[in-house]
Amino acid sequence: MSHFIWLHFLSGSVDMRIVRPSLSVLLVLFFSSVASAVEFSGQSNSYLFSRETSDSTRQLPFYEYLNFKAEDLGSPSISIHFGGWYRYDFQDETFGVKSSSDLQYAYLSLKRDTGNTFLNLGRLYVNEGTSSEIIDGAYGRTDFMGGFTVAAFGGHPVSPQGTIVNATGGGPVPPGSATRSDGSLYGGRISQGIYGLYRVGFTYLLEKNSGTDFRKEEGLDLWLRPVDKVELAGTSLYNAITSDWAQHNYCLTLGPFSIVTFRTIYTYVSYKDYFTAATTTAFKLDPAIINPQETVSSIGEEVSFSLGKAILSADYKRYSYDIAGDASYYGGRITYAGAHNVAAGLSVHRMDGQTDTLKYDEYRLYGSKKFDTIDIAIDLLTVSYDVEINGVKNAYSASLAGGYALSAKARLAADVEYEKDPFYNRNVTGLLKFVYNFDVRTGAKGGNNQ
Repeated sequence: MSHFIWLHFLSGSVDMRIVRPSLSVLLVLFFSSVASAVEFSGQSNSYLFSRETSDSTRQLPFYEYLNFKAEDLGSPSISIHFGGWYRYDFQDETFGVKSSSDLQYAYLSLKRDTGNTFLNLGRLYVNEGTSSEIIDGAYGRTDFMGGFTVAAFGGHPVSPQGTIVNATGGGPVPPGSATRSDGSLYGGRISQGIYGLYRVGFTYLLEKNSGTDFRKEEGLDLWLRPVDKVELAGTSLYNAITSDWAQHNYCLTLGPFSIVTFRTIYTYVSYKDYFTAATTTAFKLDPAIINPQETVSSIGEEVSFSLGKAILSADYKRYSYDIAGDASYYGGRITYAGAHNVAAGLSVHRMDGQTDTLKYDEYRLYGSKKFDTIDIAIDLLTVSYDVEINGVKNAYSASLAGGYALSAKARLAADVEYEKDPFYNRNVTGLLKFVYNFDVRTGAKGGNNQ
């Protein structure tokens, strides 16, 4: 089955300009390293996803996610990373096509033993400060004296159109990603800090589409621990095209003091500035649902008490919307993690806002247990609105999940969820999952190991 999947994947809707060079590099490095020890590892994730759409159409797509890594290919440290997915619909076509595939990443990584230095080449993920991107290009980072770290990246931007989700929410994966060959994206981050005390970084990103500035972002990230039991961390993102702040997100943690810990969280989002240049339909605003001119800020406090194997907490968060008005969300929870791999939790919260959809009580109960090779989990959620929303006053969901370890490398799992809310009269989703981890070591240190 896997051979068929990869043959279809390599001949499907992927950018062969990336696939062919990546495979060529892999083959060259493989045959040039037969005299040394080469370690291959990877993971196969197989999903059978079932859900019913709002028009009562039953979807039954199958997904195969494969990820590979080849290490110890040379000195300095050289490794190959490769991953992608394939989809096939057993019932109605999910996106107008029976099957699709996508190359998620395929890159060559070069690392030095000193200076925390690396260089990645190919289709790769970039995570630097406030930037999180997928590009066809290059990405590198190194440390300097004085606590400075410099990173740079650049290439063609890639527009991913989705990723797999579990049965507790979301939808299936659309047909594959696409490289915007008429666009370019580059940027970098410079940071400075002292280990264990602080680190502050500045990120810059510029993306062009057909020669025109598409995104221009500047970001600040901060981590500070001036004394023991005091920690501040957060990020700020500035949209240089709209000349306004897009997002702030900060958290101050105090403690633990004996059994007590305090967490203060502040967030701010301006929708028009944050989503001004969405590169995937998943992040495009629908004006019928969210007003693009809306901004929201929130500040909240959580106090938690560690009582042995149980944690008791109380929290309050104040939301301020420019258009929808203000709302308060408050309540408490208790969680328990005991012996014999038992965990459970109970939470009760109240949302008190100025609109009907923001006036409700929320109750959640969950628990899990692991029996050697078997694990089970249950999650129950109920929302009781003050007034009916689309004819529904009480919304609820119930999910049951379980897994079985077939061996040290293979696991079979399934979960199912039933929900009813103001937007779905009845929705049942299910997911069957099989995970297999594999590794092969070949070369001078002693043959194959699988």
